[in-house]
Amino acid sequence: MGDGVSRGESLYLTAQRSGIFLPLVLQMIAVGEESGSLPDLLDEVADFYDGEVEYDLVKLTSAIEPILIAFMAGLVAVLALGIFLPIWDLSAMSR
Repeated sequence: MGDGVSRGESLYLTAQRSGIFLPLVLQMIAVGEESGSLPDLLDEVADFYDGEVEYDLVKLTSAIEPILIAFMAGLVAVLALGIFLPIWDLSAMSR
């Protein structure tokens, strides 16, 4: 993209040729170039994607939480059995 822009091509055309941007970003770049407010529109795109990432992280955290709770319950059960099984074995021997 840098080579295309340095040759004088528009940012929209070089971004479109790269094939890595979604249509929303390409449309915002085109509007920003035409209106002269490209930095502001790119800030809006960045804010939008920041919100998307935060939402996905919240969903991921809520999906992982039950797994972590079950894992911790398993650890507590193993520790409790490690403490109580020898006690129960000693009490069974004394009878």
